[in-house]
Amino acid sequence: MSASAPTVTEHPTPSGVLAALYRSVEPTDPVETARALVADRSVRIALCLDCPDELEAVGRALGICLRMLGRSPELDGYGIADCRLL
Repeated sequence: MSASAPTVTEHPTPSGVLAALYRSVEPTDPVETARALVADRSVRIALCLDCPDELEAVGRALGICLRMLGRSPELDGYGIADCRLL
């Protein structure tokens, strides 16, 4: 018999993703609202940013997501697969 069963890695919850996101937002980040969807092994985040142009909005969104991935152990193993401007 084995001494212990292997641990099961739990997927993050939408509320956990948003908590990680808001921990990673800097005071200068223009986040107005955010939503998170966790499905299967993917996490989707929608950010509403107040920026003067599209290029700055995309850059800030990617910066926020990179900080979030670097600071959130619950998102270990996740990466940015795509970025869309809506």
